[in-house]
Amino acid sequence: MEVWVSIDLLEGRVVRLVKGELENMMVYSNNPAYVARQLSATEIDGIHVVDIDAALNRGSNLEVIKEIVKNAGDKQIQVGGGLRTREKIQKVFDIGADRIIVGTILFKGRELVSELVRDFGAEKFVAALDFNREGIVYEGWSMTSYMKLDEGFKLVEDLSLKYILMTSVERDGTLQGPDMGFYEKIPLEKRRVIYVSGGVTTPREVRALSRINYRGVILGRAYYEKLAPIREYVKAAKGGLSAG
Repeated sequence: MEVWVSIDLLEGRVVRLVKGELENMMVYSNNPAYVARQLSATEIDGIHVVDIDAALNRGSNLEVIKEIVKNAGDKQIQVGGGLRTREKIQKVFDIGADRIIVGTILFKGRELVSELVRDFGAEKFVAALDFNREGIVYEGWSMTSYMKLDEGFKLVEDLSLKYILMTSVERDGTLQGPDMGFYEKIPLEKRRVIYVSGGVTTPREVRALSRINYRGVILGRAYYEKLAPIREYVKAAKGGLSAG
């Protein structure tokens, strides 16, 4: 299983929001490029960049993302947040991102998604199925689609997208751990393409998700607050045992 670390950007800073709420924000660095450089020296598989300002239609961190890419070494980079037009997506590819996370346009621009998959290839995109109790949410988690996850899976399949990112909004940034009972109910054939995000805290949780065949995890606070050495998360993901 893959391990990715998230760099969430707000006004050029590395932050974490609890449950996506701006009033519950923690700032971890004023130097995202330095964070990327630190991550480049670890054994993680990639860096997951989220432009919160763009997601909330309040600005852009494109220049910051460019510096993150420059400092990420050989790590894969996937970028999301406010990428709702072909022009914006092309700009992010142009600065060196490997994959784009598509969320809002899954629900408001399906024809564009189909064109993007045709032109760039399915492996270049990750479908964001961020969810709360009411269903799948989008547009910086400010809008609820009232689409259930099985409908979301069908939409992803219809659009020929290859990878899925599932973020539990109610657990994101909380260090509560993933709801393993929930993830065990997801069909096995789906788990192989899903990245789990939201509340992942310990290497033991990573190992549990690895054992039931999820493709990857996205770490946030667990990494920045050094709850365990990053190598322990990687070891757990690759099949090693951990006391975490």
